[in-house]
Amino acid sequence: MKINFRSPKEQNPTQDSGMQVLYAPSKRLAFRLRWYLILLLILIPPAWLAGRYGLAMLRVEAPALVRLPSLEVRALQPGQVAAVNVQPGDHVQLGSPLLEVDNPEWRLRLNLLQGAASPSPAMPANLLEHNRQVLQALVDRAAARVRDVRALVQRQAATRGELIEAQNALDSREAERLAWERSLGGGNEAERYQRERELEARWLTDRLQQMRIAAPEAGRVSEVITAPGENVGPGTLLMRLERNGPAQLWVYLDPKDVEHATPGSPLEVRLPDGSLAQATVINPAESANPLPSDLRKPFSSPTRGLMVPAAFDEPLADAWRVDSLPVSVRFPRSGWQWLGLDN
Repeated sequence: MKINFRSPKEQNPTQDSGMQVLYAPSKRLAFRLRWYLILLLILIPPAWLAGRYGLAMLRVEAPALVRLPSLEVRALQPGQVAAVNVQPGDHVQLGSPLLEVDNPEWRLRLNLLQGAASPSPAMPANLLEHNRQVLQALVDRAAARVRDVRALVQRQAATRGELIEAQNALDSREAERLAWERSLGGGNEAERYQRERELEARWLTDRLQQMRIAAPEAGRVSEVITAPGENVGPGTLLMRLERNGPAQLWVYLDPKDVEHATPGSPLEVRLPDGSLAQATVINPAESANPLPSDLRKPFSSPTRGLMVPAAFDEPLADAWRVDSLPVSVRFPRSGWQWLGLDN
């Protein structure tokens, strides 16, 4: 059987059985456009993959975060937050008041020391009785605290450490009451007790003055963690400040591209608006951390990247000085390593 690919219809498509077909040219063009469109749709995915592969051979892409130098403000003394003078986003100068922290127990003790005169036989009886009642009230309050904590420990709602702390507070209150009663005897014992009270009052005054927290340097308040009325201890994180220093980059580099994690390596940063900025690696990678969820590509499994710090060659615009801003970076491939032609 012989197949003929050059039929009369192929030679003269506008005629069919000797009759003129008026719509034949347009119909033939429509068939051609349809097949061209199908062919284009088939070729787009492999063309896109080939383009991505070609770009990957010419440059290395990696996700990154813009990081601003920050400073943590922590509590120096135990107490209670009385007021927060700033809000996130506020710009502060050196020495600007940030928080006011107070210690009610210290202030009560200071008022007691400053308000009580030196015990002497000439002291009015009502003042002596008032001092005795105040000291006894402090002892009773501490004893009630010990009983409450002991009951909580039995119900496993408190720790042994809290019980020991409450017992130490009770012992301290009882010692204060006994020392005051001994001072009523007069003589050198009373003078020594008065000096001890003055030294304690001076110590409490200094500590209360140190509880007012001011800005250690100029910057911008990025986060306020505490709130008025919250109890804090020494070292408790209160807020974070963004310093006015230059912004940096934390690049999550694929371990296979470790040759780019060398100081001085140039890179190109693509900002969210599509503009480009130049940066340079400042330190080699020292750790490998998991990629944040917002930096992972779709349908990709969680991976780890080498943490490579980089610095912008020129100051970053204020619009992009946002901590943890996600960006992408590109490293140019050096030489012909991807072809295996380097020496």
